[in-house]
Order: sequence, then structure tokens, then C-alpha cells
Amino acid sequence: MRINLIKRISFAALFSAALGLASCDKQPIGPSGPDPVPPADPASFMSLADFKALYPGTGDFTIPTGTKKIRGIVISNSTNEAAGNFRLQDEAGGGLYLYTVVGSPIYSQGAVLEITPSGGGVLTTFNGDIELKNVPQANVVPVSGTINITPRVATVADIIANKNAWSSTLVRINNVTSITQSSSNSTGVTYNITDATGTLSMFVRVASGITVNTSGTSVTGYVSIFNTTTQVGIRSAADIQ
Repeated sequence: MRINLIKRISFAALFSAALGLASCDKQPIGPSGPDPVPPADPASFMSLADFKALYPGTGDFTIPTGTKKIRGIVISNSTNEAAGNFRLQDEAGGGLYLYTVVGSPIYSQGAVLEITPSGGGVLTTFNGDIELKNVPQANVVPVSGTINITPRVATVADIIANKNAWSSTLVRINNVTSITQSSSNSTGVTYNITDATGTLSMFVRVASGITVNTSGTSVTGYVSIFNTTTQVGIRSAADIQ
């Protein structure tokens, strides 16, 4: 009887120990991916909207010494932009068109960049879109973490009316009635995105390898300006659903 009791106790102890070891091997349950970066300190950083507001409207504007830093997450796919071009958006909802100096790295979609724009940086307009250029490579610093961006749901008419304020920010167009090819060249294909309120353009570069689903009824992408034309740029085929 005592022997059976000892066996039962020993078996229970071994079973409990095995359960403990098994539980230690389990991965913690929680969100995957990088943690959000801490909020930008207003004493050191300015929003992208405030930064773009420094531009006088014409010509080249050299960023004054002492201008605060800016920060944003890359929302564009580099293969669907010209070399050196990146679209940044910050947590306040502002966007910026960044043209990097020759020799800079290719910053991947989702990279968070902290930029010291003074020391050579210039704000200008390129094909109607406000652009930051000539920032020394050392002044563009990738940092760990992410900035969570939710695309702004808007109609085509809304996007066209707010193209300057919303340039280089993510939007989502629901209730798309048609996606049609309008032109093409060796660089890429231009499509017309139409809803009940109007039509805007979407240029997809051949180098991106993106297949456009012309049966889609929802398009997510970032606003851009090409001369007088309002455009939306997509990052992958998944942006059209």
C-alpha cells in the first residue's frame, strides 16, 4: 500500500514537472512586429505639416540652421518610385516627399527615419509636389520601431480638393466604380481610378512588378501630385481589393 502511494506521488510530481517544462517552451502571446516609437518630443521635433509650411511657395528654400528635426515612416515602395524618392508620413497625419542624395541607402517601406533637415536641406517643388532634397546622408537616420498609420478614407473628389495637404499620406478609396488603363510607356502604366465623385490617376512602374486588379472596388495608396494631375501610388497588389 505504501509502495503504491509512493508511486502515485512520484508520478504526480513527474507529471507536474513535465507540464512546467512544456509551458516554459511556449512562446508569449501578443502582437508581432516592431514596437511603436515613443512620441516625438516637441522640443526637438516638428510635425511634417509644420515643416512643409516653412516653404514660401516658389523656388528653392534652404532650411535655416537650428530648424527642428522631423520624423516619419516610409509609406512607399521604392520599386514604384523613381530612384531616391521616398514618401514619409508622421503620427500627426502629415506627409513629405523626400529625395535623397546620390549614394544614400534604399529605405524600405516601414522604415522610420529621423531627419535633421538643416545643414544643406532644401525645400522645393518638383512637378508640383513639395519636396525635401539635398539633406546629407548622415542627417537621415533610421531608428528602430514603427509609427502606426491608418489610411484616411476619402472619395476621389476629397483627395483632389485636398491634394496639397494630403500629399504623401495614405488614403483609402472605397466604392471604386472602375479601374481602367489610360496610357503606357517603357517606364510604366497609368490607370484611371473612378468613383461616383470623379477620377484620378494611378501610375504603376514596370520595375515594381505589381499586377493591377482592374476589377477591384477599393484602392489604398499615397497621394502624389504630377504637375496639375492628382495621383495615388500603391505599394503592392494587395492595395487593390
